[in-house]
Amino acid sequence: MNIELARTFLEAVSCGSLAAAADRLNVTHSTVTMRIKTLEQILRCRVLIRNRSGVTMTAQGMRFHRMAEALVRTWEMTRREMSLRSGFDGMLSVGADPSLWEDFAFDWSVKTRRQRPDIALRCESNSNEVLLERVSQGWLDFCLVFEPRPQSELTAEKLFDDPLVVVSLEDRPAKDYWDPDYIEIDWNPNFQNQSQAHFPEVIETPHISASNMQLGLRFIMEFGGSTVVPQRVLDSGRLPAPMYRVPEQPVYAQSIYLVYSKETIEERLQNVSLQDVRTSLTKCFDGEEQIWEEPRKKRRRTAVVR
Repeated sequence: MNIELARTFLEAVSCGSLAAAADRLNVTHSTVTMRIKTLEQILRCRVLIRNRSGVTMTAQGMRFHRMAEALVRTWEMTRREMSLRSGFDGMLSVGADPSLWEDFAFDWSVKTRRQRPDIALRCESNSNEVLLERVSQGWLDFCLVFEPRPQSELTAEKLFDDPLVVVSLEDRPAKDYWDPDYIEIDWNPNFQNQSQAHFPEVIETPHISASNMQLGLRFIMEFGGSTVVPQRVLDSGRLPAPMYRVPEQPVYAQSIYLVYSKETIEERLQNVSLQDVRTSLTKCFDGEEQIWEEPRKKRRRTAVVR
C-alpha cells in the first residue's frame, strides 16, 4: 500500500474534512479525494462517510485507523533511521506550543545540539491539538504542551509549573476595577476559567484580544497597557521591553506537560533514554547550562587475527 494513502486518511480524520486535509498536506482537494477512493478500493470497504459537515469514519474506518497509525509510524521511523547522514546516531522530533519556542523549547534545542552532536533534531511549533495528533500518528517523538486532553494511546507527564502573572509597561498599582488598556492573550480554557473565577463581576470587553503571546506582546508595545505572561518569561528578561508585575493581581496556575507514546518512543530512542530526555528538559527549565551527559562512545569491535 502507498504510505500516502494511509497518511491522507489520517489527516482527513484529524481535520474532519477533505478540504482541510488537502491544505495540511499541501495537495489539491481532488488529490485527497482520489487517494481516499483508491484506499477504499484496495481495502474493499468504505472507510469514510462524506457529507456537507465533513467526514466521519465508518466502522471499518475505525478498525483501519489504528492500523494506519502504526503503518505511518513504522514508515516514518524507518525513513528517518535509514536516511540519517554520517555523523548522526539518531533523530529526535519534538513539538512545542508556540509560546514555549520563545525561550524554553528553543534553549533546550540549542543546548541539545551543542551537547549531543550525535542527535539530529526536527522541531515543530503548533497548537496543542495538532501536536497531540502528530505524536499519536508518529510524526513526533514527544511534545511539550499546556493542559493536554486525555488520550488513551498517549502518556502525559507533568514536568513543572509555569504560572501566569499580570504585567505592565508601567511600574504601577493595580486598577480599581478594570484596566481599559488590558490586552487579552487567549492562553487556554483553564486560564479563562480562572480569570472568570477571580473577576466574576467584570464583563468588560478587552480592546484587543490576541491568540498567542507573541502577537499580544507586539500589541502592548504599540498601545501600552497590561497583559498576562508566564513568570518564567518575565524572569528571563526576554520581553521586548522592561515590564513590571502588577501587584495585588492573581497568579494563574498553568503547567507544562511532556506527552509521548510510550509504545513507540522506546522503539525510536535507541541511543538516548526517556529519562535522559526528562532530565535534560528539567535542567534546562531550571536554567542549568549542562543538560546532557557526554554521549556514550560506541564500542569498536577488534578483529582477531588467527
